[in-house]
Amino acid sequence: MSDWIEHNGGPQPVADDVWVEVQYAVTRLAAPAEAQDWSRPRPYRIINQHLIDAARLEGIRLGLEAAAQRAGLEWSDPEAERATNIVASTIRALDPATIAKEADQ
Repeated sequence: MSDWIEHNGGPQPVADDVWVEVQYAVTRLAAPAEAQDWSRPRPYRIINQHLIDAARLEGIRLGLEAAAQRAGLEWSDPEAERATNIVASTIRALDPATIAKEADQ
């Protein structure tokens, strides 16, 4: 679950299927964002943030693996193959969590 975020009353701040808890005058309502009233300023927090973060990391990991596979294609030239295997190994050594953290800054 994320920290409370102040919404300014503008457009819906997250995708329709993101589960949020919104603080109304006397109650809190947890539901998908598309079911909330975003017309006024009010605090909200993302309930399924851990799932969103996990999906993001998995997407980065899959992207890195696809890049490594592409870089590691076989070559008829042994020197070129050695170089591409080094590139593929370097890509596989990258940490998806670090990439996600750096992208947020």
